[in-house]
Amino acid sequence: MLSHQASPSTKLSGLFAAGLFVVLSSAPAAHAAITWDGQANTQWWFDPVNWNANSNANNVLPPIDPIASGDTQINIGTTGAWNLTGEGVVYDPANDPFFTSASSVTFPTGSPLVSTPGVMRDYGPETIYRLYITRNQTNTNILTIKSGDLVIESTTIIGRSGSTAEAANLGKIVQTGGSLRLPTATLDLGQRETSGWGNGTYDYRGGVLEVQQAGGTQGIRLSAGSSTNGTGGKGRFIMHNPSTAGHVRTFDFTLAADGNNGDGITTGVATVEFHFENGGTRPIQVDRNLTINNGLDADSIGTRSSRLELVLDSAPMLTAGVPQNLGLFDVNFGGTFSGIINGTGDLDGDAVFNDDRVFSNAAGSVHYRQGDTVSATFGNTKYNWTISYTGDITWTDPVAGSVAAVAGSGGTDVVLVGLSSETLAVDDADFNNDGTVDGKDFLIWQRGFGSGTNNGTGDANGNGAVDAADLTIWKSQFGGPAPGVAAVSAIPEPATMALAFVAMCGLLAVRRRTA
Repeated sequence: MLSHQASPSTKLSGLFAAGLFVVLSSAPAAHAAITWDGQANTQWWFDPVNWNANSNANNVLPPIDPIASGDTQINIGTTGAWNLTGEGVVYDPANDPFFTSASSVTFPTGSPLVSTPGVMRDYGPETIYRLYITRNQTNTNILTIKSGDLVIESTTIIGRSGSTAEAANLGKIVQTGGSLRLPTATLDLGQRETSGWGNGTYDYRGGVLEVQQAGGTQGIRLSAGSSTNGTGGKGRFIMHNPSTAGHVRTFDFTLAADGNNGDGITTGVATVEFHFENGGTRPIQVDRNLTINNGLDADSIGTRSSRLELVLDSAPMLTAGVPQNLGLFDVNFGGTFSGIINGTGDLDGDAVFNDDRVFSNAAGSVHYRQGDTVSATFGNTKYNWTISYTGDITWTDPVAGSVAAVAGSGGTDVVLVGLSSETLAVDDADFNNDGTVDGKDFLIWQRGFGSGTNNGTGDANGNGAVDAADLTIWKSQFGGPAPGVAAVSAIPEPATMALAFVAMCGLLAVRRRTA
């Protein structure tokens, strides 16, 4: 634990491998925000010229002094010369060339949490008071966290306002490593204030994300808002399963957190996107409650939509054609708070608002009740699972995110239980099966047009009919090998293909005139 003195500032004693306190060499006035303006034309968080403390004094870093009086804001957009890699603002003490200089200056005191054990500076990070990404903006702003240890003491809103229907006012955090901790504060993805709603995304790809682990009442919230301003826009949490150790842990996880005037289309929409990779999915650890709000609110003045999406980045393991079980949410993680799955909303129009605590699909058009089928495709194989809201996830190492087993019953967890798999038809315009898609195949399609029923008569997509869609497939594959056959010669240039197609069309016209 770090010790603290009663002096106005605390001197950093050295560098920690995780990345440390960032501070101000000169403090701006209290209650001022410090905003990213990118004037250094670098992407680095610890380059002070990139920050502005409302006084045009571009020589300060977040947080401002006193720490409890200021916001850190990233609102500039990602179109400037500073956005060198498409990663937006990069928090990466391990590689930031400006970090050594930043770590040698004094750190402001004045935080109400400075002496609270286990809450903030015991972690040895940089600590900021509050973070907003994309506020009153119609552009996209990104923060990428790669290393270090960042702690945020108060409200953090990713995509606060802007009132753009889709992603033009998107706030986004991409985490590939390091740690982000909000010990007593809420992480909101997609919020709203008087100027309108915002859209927010958190893309977890590695490291540690912990929300309200030192005492809290909420946690991660998707599409939040207030009774005064209304509901937020679209909130999305993307959960990868990286090859490196790490976890996401939150006190509560709430989808479509506010339903006041939401429409479930552009506002009041929450999506959790799980990626299967490196042999599995990585479940989100929820200390207490998973709240799934879906459907018409009881007051009939708003609609919410809570959605689940499964993306296969590799092929799941099959046993006798059945895919492996997958864990999604470990509810009541640790068994301390008697956590449950709850929520409100009426999906089926029965005027009962507490029996539809289930996810919908990515489009919001199909609802996944207990035992319903969830499917995803990788390559030409479709994998099918049934969803269970009473599953049980056990861990080999929860800190590292390593899962031991996933069962379909016996607990309060959300899991996918393997059901079946099936091979899908592959578009194939090699109708004569000679290994090449060429003019001979066009003639087969021509003869079978309107009457053929299988691949040998011109049906490229396997729907039992030979029509214009099959010609489109032939054009896309013309000059190349048949699907599944390695190329042995160069694919013709587009101009060559176009001439061949014109010639074929001419032949078709001549045949029709002479028929």
